Amino acid sequence: MENSKEEQYLPEWTGRVKKLGRVFVYNKIMWLSWSGTGIEWECDGGFSIRLKSDEIQFGQGDNDIHLGRYAIYKDEKPIIEDRLECPEKTLNVDAFGRHVYRFVKLSESADSSIGIVSLEDKDGGCENITPTEAKRLKIEVIGDSITCGYGVEGNLSQTYTTATENVSAAYGYIVARNLNADFSIVSKSGAGLISGFTCDGERNTDNILTGYYDKMGCSVFKIEDELPSNFDYDFSFEPDIIVLLAGTNDSSFCCPADPAVSAKYDGQELENRRREFCNAYKEFLGHLRKKNPFAKIICALGIMTEALNETVEMAVSMQIAEGDRRVYWLPLKDQDPANGYGTDYHPSEKTQMLLAETVTDFVEKVIRKEI
Repeated sequence: MENSKEEQYLPEWTGRVKKLGRVFVYNKIMWLSWSGTGIEWECDGGFSIRLKSDEIQFGQGDNDIHLGRYAIYKDEKPIIEDRLECPEKTLNVDAFGRHVYRFVKLSESADSSIGIVSLEDKDGGCENITPTEAKRLKIEVIGDSITCGYGVEGNLSQTYTTATENVSAAYGYIVARNLNADFSIVSKSGAGLISGFTCDGERNTDNILTGYYDKMGCSVFKIEDELPSNFDYDFSFEPDIIVLLAGTNDSSFCCPADPAVSAKYDGQELENRRREFCNAYKEFLGHLRKKNPFAKIICALGIMTEALNETVEMAVSMQIAEGDRRVYWLPLKDQDPANGYGTDYHPSEKTQMLLAETVTDFVEKVIRKEI
């Protein structure tokens, strides 16, 4: 969808903040859909921010589990964490002195989007609001539920809800913080490259990551009268580093862990699926390279299963063999049960922190050209 006509009608405050991730404006409202999208600014004293929900139906059915979760940070420390439980909401923050503020969407795009209608300084205008400076390093993180922070604040006795999903406790966000980098995150729970998560071994074509990567979101709930996936991304954010953690959900299709499921398919069928995944992964690497010609791409897999690690390594080797010297393979080990689990056996906060340390160390070595 073209958005150029919107530019001349942007509210003044939208030009006084730094955008975090794939933020876009529609009908004079700044929309946050992907995990980790948000805005950052400086101002003296406090501020007032008015929020708007997408077209989720409040209090109907299971929609409450999808409510958009957000946080406000003051000088890197969270001061407000909540979910948008009503169509519109205004938050007022009082403070003395000059501070850096950040508003971040913590939950994933698949569940809901959050709109920012207005941002005003303590005097009711925006003259006192200035964007924070761009950082020297830029990172894009692409993945699935692990990257979203699915159930990171939950446990095995709970079912999924955005109340326990927190991208700021997931490895990608932490890596960006560790490296003092600006970031963009594109992640969707259950997504794969040839199949989304499947319990019965049958292909799930409704959850293919490549169908969303070029978009501004993937929510099933409309913003005003449009879906976020109707808005194309312009690739204006040019990352120095891309971290791709994909393949966990494809494993449920290519090499089912349940013996009763895998027994339904002969070895040749499963080998064909792995070969298809390898080719799709290699094709996606080519797409990433086309859209991000100068980025160093780090391909990682593991944590919840290592079943396709060798296949991803093969795809990376194929990309390198074609002359791409800026792509790297980072094998990860399965999570340690001693570190606990989040909801549905997803990584706990401790596991996410350890994963962030591993990825941070690898990125630093890549930057220093030690790998």
